[in-house]
Amino acid sequence: MPELPEVETVKKALERKILNKTIFDVEIYRDKTIITDIDQFKNNLKGQTIVKLSRKGKFLIFHLTNDLVIISHLRMEGKFFLKNENDPINKHDLVIFKFNDHTELRYNDTRRFGILGLYNESNYLDISPINKLGKEPFEIKKEDLIKAYKNKNVPIKQILLDQSIMCGLGNIYCDEVLFESKIHPLTLAKDLNELDIENIINNSIKILNKAISLGGSTIHSYQSEEGINGEFQINLKAYGNENKLCPNCQKELLRKIKINGRGTTYCPNCQRNKSLPFIIGVTGPVGCGKSTASKLLSKDKYQIIDADKIVHELYANSQFVEQFRKSLKIKDVYDGNIINRDLLRKYLLIHPQIKNKLEKFVWKKVEDKILSMINKCQKDDVIILDVPLLFESKLNYLCDKIVLIYCSQINQIKHLKNRNINDDDLIKINQNFDIENKKKKADYIIVNNGSIDDLKNKLNNII
Repeated sequence: MPELPEVETVKKALERKILNKTIFDVEIYRDKTIITDIDQFKNNLKGQTIVKLSRKGKFLIFHLTNDLVIISHLRMEGKFFLKNENDPINKHDLVIFKFNDHTELRYNDTRRFGILGLYNESNYLDISPINKLGKEPFEIKKEDLIKAYKNKNVPIKQILLDQSIMCGLGNIYCDEVLFESKIHPLTLAKDLNELDIENIINNSIKILNKAISLGGSTIHSYQSEEGINGEFQINLKAYGNENKLCPNCQKELLRKIKINGRGTTYCPNCQRNKSLPFIIGVTGPVGCGKSTASKLLSKDKYQIIDADKIVHELYANSQFVEQFRKSLKIKDVYDGNIINRDLLRKYLLIHPQIKNKLEKFVWKKVEDKILSMINKCQKDDVIILDVPLLFESKLNYLCDKIVLIYCSQINQIKHLKNRNINDDDLIKINQNFDIENKKKKADYIIVNNGSIDDLKNKLNNII
C-alpha cells in the first residue's frame, strides 16, 4: 500500500502536471469509488480549476476553486495518470477528470479499494475520515506519544499502524522505524521509555524524509508516475528482508512474524522485547553438562524452562502421539501410547530424510508451550531457556543472551555412559550439531572439561 512518502511523491508528480487545469467533465466507471454523493461529485466539479495539492497522512487532497476539495486515498494500488483524451481507456481506469486542454487525469485502481470524495474547503478537516487522523511525525511532540502510549497494553507495531495516534506510518515504514530504533515490534507500548519514544519520532522523520527524497518505495505495483519507480526500496533494512543477515549486527537472520495480521520483519538480536523477561538461552551437544548448568542456575532462583522436559511430556501425551502418528506415519518408535525417545533417535539415524519434517512438527508444539510459559512470567524475571537444538529450532529469537556449553568427546562419553548411546551414534550426533558454526552465534562459550565447581564458577562469571 502506498504510504506517506509514496503519497507525497504522487503529490509532487501531479503538481508538475495538473495545477491550474480546469475540469469540464467527470466520467465515473465505478460508483463505489466515490464515497460522497455521485451526482454532486460530477456536477459540482465542472468548471473548477485545480489550484493546489496537499497531503494529510496518506490522504491526497486536491484544492479547487469555489471552496471545493477532492480527498483521495489510494489504498492498495490506486494511481493517477495524466493522458491525452484520445489515449485508449484502461479497464482499471475508474474515474476520469477531463480537462479543457484535451488532457485527462485518470484514476486507475487494479484492486478497486481506493476512494475519492468531494468536500468543502472550509470544513473538510473536521469531517470523517480526515478528522480521525493524528499528527504526523513531523509535527507530533514526544509528550503527545508518552501520554498516548502510557496505558496501551498493545504491541507497538500495532499502535504505530493506528493512524489516529500518529499518522503517516504504514507497514513498510513501521518495520524500518522500529528496526532503526532497536525496538521489538511485539513490545507493549506501555513498556516503552522516554528515549524509545524519542527514537521513534526522530527515526520516523529521518526515514520518511529519506524515502520522500528517493521517490518512495516501489513495492508490487505502486508507481508515482507511469513508468517511474521509487528508489527507497533498495534502502530498506528490515521490510522484505526476512531470512537475510541483519545489516546492523551481522549476527542474526531477520525474522518475519505476523502482528494483528500484518507481516512484520525484525532482528531478534538487535530488537529486544522489553515486555518479556530477560531470557538466557543455554544450549550444547548431548552429554556436555548443559542440564547440569541449568540446575546450578535454578539454585540461584532463576526460572528454568527445559525444552527437553517439554518434549518428554509431549511424547507421553496421548493427543500429541495420535497427531504424531497421523502426520509423520513413523512406525516402531512407540511403547504403547508413548513415543520412545531412544527408539526415535535410532530411527532418525537410519532415516535422516524424515528428520526435518519431524523437527518442524515437534518444534512448533515446543515453541507454543515455551511462549505460554514465558507469558506467565513477570517482565523483571530472568529465565534460563534450556534447548539442546536452540538454533535448529529457531528458538534463539527468544533469547537476549546465549550460552553454548561443550566438552571433549572423552568427557562426553563419560557423561553418557548410562544413556544407551554407542560411539557410532555419538559421532553422528556431533556431526549434526556443527559446534564450530554455533560458536559464532553464541554470546558466551563454556568448555566444560572440569569439575562441577569449575562449571559453576564459569557460569557465575557470565552471570
